[in-house]
Amino acid sequence: MRSTFIAAALLLSLSQQAQAQEAINVYGVVDLAVTSDSNSGKTMAAVDSGQQTASRFGIKGSENLGDGLVARFVLESQIEADRGVPSFAGTLFGSQAWVSLAGPLGSVTIGRIFTPYFGAIATNDPFDAKGPGESTRVFYDSGVRMNNTVKYSLPPTLRGFYGDVAYGAGEVAGNARANRQLSMDLGYARGPLNVQLAYHSTYDAFGSNPARSYLVGGNYNFGPVRGWAVVARSRNDTTLDTEDTLFGISMPLGLDTVAADYVHKKDKFYSDADATQLALAYYHTLSKRTNLYLIGSRLANDANAGYQAALPGGTRRIVAAGIRHQF
Repeated sequence: MRSTFIAAALLLSLSQQAQAQEAINVYGVVDLAVTSDSNSGKTMAAVDSGQQTASRFGIKGSENLGDGLVARFVLESQIEADRGVPSFAGTLFGSQAWVSLAGPLGSVTIGRIFTPYFGAIATNDPFDAKGPGESTRVFYDSGVRMNNTVKYSLPPTLRGFYGDVAYGAGEVAGNARANRQLSMDLGYARGPLNVQLAYHSTYDAFGSNPARSYLVGGNYNFGPVRGWAVVARSRNDTTLDTEDTLFGISMPLGLDTVAADYVHKKDKFYSDADATQLALAYYHTLSKRTNLYLIGSRLANDANAGYQAALPGGTRRIVAAGIRHQF
C-alpha cells in the first residue's frame, strides 16, 4: 500500500511538472473491453484491459540543444485498467524508461526499450501485436523488451531507409554473455510500401545456448486494402526450431476499419506441435482520440502444443467488445 501511494505521488508530481514545461507531455491510453473467453472448452466472461492497445500512462519530453542535437526521454507505465494496477509487478515504468540523444548522424538511446525485433513484428501486424488477434500469441517474440540497453538508430534522412541496433547487457558478474541480448532491424518505408528485416539473439542465464530469430516482413497499401505479411524462423542449439508466418489484410471504410489475419506456427523439432490462429476485427472511430472495437479470434493447437491454452491440444476462442480512449 505504501509503495502504491509513493508511486501515485511521483506520477502526480511529474504530471504537475509536465504541465509547467512546454517541452514535456503527459500521454496515455485507457483500453477496456468485455470479453468472452473459451479456453479448452471452459468459457468465462470478463472485463479485460488492453484488447486493442495496452493501457498505459506516460511522460515524455525533449530539449533542443542546438547544432542539430535533441535530448529526449520517456517514462511509461503499462496498466491493467480493469484493476488499476501496473502490468509489471514492482516496476513503476515497466513499459518503457529511456533517455536519448539525437543528431544528424542518428540517435543513441539508453534504458528499457522495446526490442527492434519485436518492433518489426508489430509494424507488420494488422493488429499491432496486441489483443486477441496479435501474432505474438503464436510467434516467438524474443521477449518484447530489453533492460540495460544501448541502442543506435539511423537518422530519418536516408530517403526511406531506417534501422536500429540494440545491445542489452546481461549484467552478470564474471559472465559477459549471460542473459545478453542483441537485436537489430533494417527497413525501407516509402509511399505505400514498408519492408523490413530483423534479427534477435538471447543467451541463457549461463551464457550459452543462444536463441536466434530471423524475420522478414512487410506491408503494402494497394488502395482500398493494405496487405500484411511476416515470415520468421527461431532456433537454439537444443530444442527450439520453429517457423512463424502471418498473412493479413486491413481495409478503411470511412469512419470504420476492418482487419483480419492468419497466423501459423510450424514446429520443426517437436512433432504434432503446430498452432494456427484466425482473427477478425471491426473498429469504429468516434473522434480523433476515441474508438469502439469488436475483435474475435480462434487459436487451435495440435495435440502436443498449448499456445494460449489451458490444455495441450486445446482451442481458445476470444471475443472482445471494447472502447479505447487516447490522451
